[in-house]
Amino acid sequence: MKTAVLKMFLLALSSLMLCACQACDKGVEPEQDHPAEVQQIIQAYSPIITDCDIKNAEFSLIYLDDDAVPELVILDRYYNRYSIYTVKDSSAVCLVDHITTVEMSYYEHCGVISAFYRWNGGGDEGSYANAYYQIDQHSEPLTDDSIPDFEFTYNAVYDENGQWTGTGTVNYSAKGEEIDEAAYHQIETDLNILQTDERSCFSETSECFTKDELLLYLEMTTTVEATS
Repeated sequence: MKTAVLKMFLLALSSLMLCACQACDKGVEPEQDHPAEVQQIIQAYSPIITDCDIKNAEFSLIYLDDDAVPELVILDRYYNRYSIYTVKDSSAVCLVDHITTVEMSYYEHCGVISAFYRWNGGGDEGSYANAYYQIDQHSEPLTDDSIPDFEFTYNAVYDENGQWTGTGTVNYSAKGEEIDEAAYHQIETDLNILQTDERSCFSETSECFTKDELLLYLEMTTTVEATS
């Protein structure tokens, strides 16, 4: 009876916490239920979360690689810096170490993340870029200094009077070397990301938490496992 009550409380608590961050909308359900073995594995994130000293940090759980264990994303909203962790051999391992970007997105179960940048005002009359990284192609955590696996950059074109011409130039690159559009799209095809929705790490469908909420969530799952 005690175990059943705890499980019911955990389910209700999870539903409330998943929508507590500003990035979540009310009524959003978890992306998927976490089986008991997955709940045990993600306990490895507890020390990372506990030691996080970022004021008002935001946390989310995403499905970046092709297994059932979610990756942990930590966002320093003040500086727009993202970090991502996964679990390997029962320990939390850093995949992304404080990349600063307007927004970080990912392709679910494809192992690809995207960092969006803008300057000169952004948009059609400014400049912007998307840098893409294949997580399994990097032996060290990704940082702001890491070279994207592939990238496109847009720059608006202005005439001699400083007026926007209504057009812009687009450049493509892979591993820091310029490539043509066809080669760029071939990379997208090979990675199968054209068939997968690009998701923000803190979208309305993400499992997102504050620090205290996520620690409590992990604590409650441990309690349920111990009493099962």
